[in-house]
Amino acid sequence: MRTLRRWIQAAPLFLPLLAALGAIPGGWWCAVACAAVLLAAACRLWRVAWCALLCALVAGIHSALVEQRAAEFRQLVEEHEVVQLHGTVERSLRRGCVLSTGWNGVRVVVRGNTPYTPGDVVQIRAARQEPRPAGVPGVFDADSWMRSQGYAATLDFIEGEKLGKPLSLRTVQHWGLRLREQLVARLMPPGTESDPARQVLCSLVLGDKSGAEAETMESFRNGGCLHVFAVSCLHVGLVATIFWMLFRLLRVRPVVIRPLLLAVVGGYVLMTGCAVPAIRAYLMLAVLLLGFMLRRRVSLLNTWSFAALLILLIDPSQLRNAGFLLSFGVYAAICVAVRTVMCEKAWFGPDDYIPVSLRTRWEMRWSNIEVFIRGTVIVALSAWLVSLPITLCFFHSANTSSFLTNIAISLLVPVVMLFGLLHLCLGSLLTGWVAQKSAAWLLAVVAWFGELPYAYLPAQEPAPLHSILLQSSSYGGHFAMLGNHGVLIDCGNRSTAEMKTVPTLFHAGYTPAALLVTSPRLSVGGGAEVVQRMWPGIPVIRVHELPPEGISFETQAGRFSVYAPPAELARRKAADYHPVVLWKSAAGRVLYVGNASYACYAPFSGQPCDAAILGSNTAAEEINARQVIYLPGDGENVQLEL
Repeated sequence: MRTLRRWIQAAPLFLPLLAALGAIPGGWWCAVACAAVLLAAACRLWRVAWCALLCALVAGIHSALVEQRAAEFRQLVEEHEVVQLHGTVERSLRRGCVLSTGWNGVRVVVRGNTPYTPGDVVQIRAARQEPRPAGVPGVFDADSWMRSQGYAATLDFIEGEKLGKPLSLRTVQHWGLRLREQLVARLMPPGTESDPARQVLCSLVLGDKSGAEAETMESFRNGGCLHVFAVSCLHVGLVATIFWMLFRLLRVRPVVIRPLLLAVVGGYVLMTGCAVPAIRAYLMLAVLLLGFMLRRRVSLLNTWSFAALLILLIDPSQLRNAGFLLSFGVYAAICVAVRTVMCEKAWFGPDDYIPVSLRTRWEMRWSNIEVFIRGTVIVALSAWLVSLPITLCFFHSANTSSFLTNIAISLLVPVVMLFGLLHLCLGSLLTGWVAQKSAAWLLAVVAWFGELPYAYLPAQEPAPLHSILLQSSSYGGHFAMLGNHGVLIDCGNRSTAEMKTVPTLFHAGYTPAALLVTSPRLSVGGGAEVVQRMWPGIPVIRVHELPPEGISFETQAGRFSVYAPPAELARRKAADYHPVVLWKSAAGRVLYVGNASYACYAPFSGQPCDAAILGSNTAAEEINARQVIYLPGDGENVQLEL
């Protein structure tokens, strides 16, 4: 008990954090909050016990009120369809904004052409937006994500009026984002937007991913290094270290450097959007620097607890945020790893029992190299082990090469940050050239690790060979997957393929063996290139290139026959000029008709089959099928096994 009491006294905010973590979800998690309070009371630490009880009450009541207000607002929207809101714009989206109705109000997402910026006080009219579920676990579900972040609803913008723009934190944040736009133009001058190295430079140094192309983001995602684009402890620590070195080169005294660092890093966090990981890192840095300035001893665990507790008391919904959990979880793992490195014996190099004063210069250098390698491996392994269950839970995927990639880029990331910041400050050709080259090397290393076999895997097991997936896409379109290692019918344009088709097939466990494009206008939309980039070597079959007799081929799922529409069709519309696919497998015969006209599937109407997939066909009753499956409507999907 005495040892436990000393441990609690060293980090008195840890038990209040546990109490808040147990009170926010409610239910049986309240037992965690009660245990934290009772543990502090058993150690006769009454101040800690009262603090834990107060934090649990504040966090629990705040979380319950937020959920209650959100439920009441959703009911109001369902009853009236159109609502009128008065509030402040929190952030701007690509097409819309996030609106907060005040401290005792709700936060909503307004979709549409909203000409507002953060900090604007507005009054708008908006209509209810029907939710569109993702259908497959792992694909980004905007409605579920919004609710988990504390947003009450998603609305469609009708009309609005700007009432003013008072000075507030949101206004200052908007000024910081505008400053970032100007700095992005320095790192990425007009005409260089297609350069992947400059895209990496802007994303890594300034946290601006708006200019990054899908191929660049995909390389970092497959390599398991997408976290380097999110401003967090890594960026804040590097910025603080770089500016500390610059101030020391200018002969500035440490007493003056510490408050300057608080101002400089605070401006950097504000400029990059004030993300939760960045705020957590800045709070911990501020406590550390204030401890040095006041000559007080700083506990890393207590500082970590203070930052997490402050964020949760202000916004309890952050507990369900993957960024919050990854930020605090990985930092805790890194702290434990650093402590392990300090206690771990040397893996190679000079013997630990040889005093440092007796080592030669070569032995000292070799020892420093060994400590760096040992620390990098242990820290990367600890961070990967902690982040793996979080990514499996929230993103339904796993990066097997992330551990190795983080070790490989441990030296490149500081170099990119250093010369990127120097180029922003100095603007010389030398710093810009080095920053661009180091960013290109970083991208090459990450892309190489991302192309390793099984580098990026879904949490879902592979789909059965004789299974079917029908998924609707935007604007009434759809795509179909006939069998695993079978034929993918349509994939949409580039945007649909990137945001809908490829993620859905990946998370559902499908690997297409061929792609069939059923319309000439879809063949030039760029969607086929996205599918081929995800699955290199996949053949693309275009309907306007089919011979009159059609083609047949075999895959692991069975034998597929694609029959071209009759050449005597009077009008070759997108719906009429549609092929018919006959899939013969060990589990049965499937006839895919889709939206083809009667002239296309009339020769197969009398042939019996186990299942027929139809769309908007008027003579569907003539199909001789044991089971008829219709294409799904908007926001729906169909998954079945033969």
